[in-house]
Amino acid sequence: MRKYLVVCAATMLLCSLVHAQEAEDAGSGAVLSVIPRFDAGMLYDFDAKEASFSFGNTSLYTLFEGNISQNWSFSIANHWVGSDGWAGSAFGDAIATPTSDLYQLHLPLKGEGFNEGNFLDWAYLTFAPGDLSFTLGKQMLLVGGWEFDDYDFDVNPFNASLFWNSFTCYQWGLTAAWDLSESSTLSLQAACSPLNDALSYAAQWDGTYGPYSMKWSALAYPYSRGCNRILNTVFCLGNRLELGDVTLTLDYFNRCGDPNCLVPDIKGHTVNGSVLFAASDEWELGCKVSYNYADDMTPYDMLLTKFEGESFLMAGATATWSPADDISIQTNVGYSDGLGFALLGVKYNFEFNIF
Repeated sequence: MRKYLVVCAATMLLCSLVHAQEAEDAGSGAVLSVIPRFDAGMLYDFDAKEASFSFGNTSLYTLFEGNISQNWSFSIANHWVGSDGWAGSAFGDAIATPTSDLYQLHLPLKGEGFNEGNFLDWAYLTFAPGDLSFTLGKQMLLVGGWEFDDYDFDVNPFNASLFWNSFTCYQWGLTAAWDLSESSTLSLQAACSPLNDALSYAAQWDGTYGPYSMKWSALAYPYSRGCNRILNTVFCLGNRLELGDVTLTLDYFNRCGDPNCLVPDIKGHTVNGSVLFAASDEWELGCKVSYNYADDMTPYDMLLTKFEGESFLMAGATATWSPADDISIQTNVGYSDGLGFALLGVKYNFEFNIF
């Protein structure tokens, strides 16, 4: 309850700051986006030889962001409504039961203090005086890799990795970023741990060098296993190559506390590869393959008990038609370790200029 009061108070403070700065700073402005998404389609369980209906990533989001002044900006994202997501599918007994029908993705372990599932994705304030910037509030952990770079409402969870579907990436914390050049940024972060009330620490390097872009990061956080206090690490290497109308992406996530897990035959890996082709101004075609290994020694993989000690393969294709800037229609077909899916989704972005 105290967290909700803090969020409300912070929102009111932001609004007050906005109105106070509006008269004296002509460069300020804010936009409220209301983003409904509706998915519908079929799932087929090849093991059980049964078909079922799915609402996919049907959801309702709001995004409120803007500039308070030349150096101050803010962003608040809410996930108000979500469909069943994975529940009722082949993955239903593998992922923890949601704590709230209003929040279906990125669920934490139950009863872990700061990390209850709720309607708030993020709410942060950024101060950027020149090449330095400081971001305070609930924000995404520094997890390199392009899979986490997309908004949740743009993602089909059936065609996302197990890591994306199980990792609690939104946490309260502080991030400092330094623009070393026009092409390179170094970020350091201290935030709540994804698993408990301790702190996590992360560093990330973002760079764009010609057609190649990178998001490389290292995240560390403690957790308790029996009487032992263990420091878990997550290494992420996100790589992207843009060749005209074709975009190639390769993400690698190493999810083990033991540095020896960098050896390929050891548990704890996620590899995502995708190709995106901009066929025209309105059409995008893409395909994606994700390989995961769920390890019982990796804390957040404990949620995925069905896949403990098993490899997991997902592959899918998408076609997106955007007849206007504020609407997109997408089809998704694919295979996820025994589960076939075919979904049609429509997303609309209602934008309102607040000031």
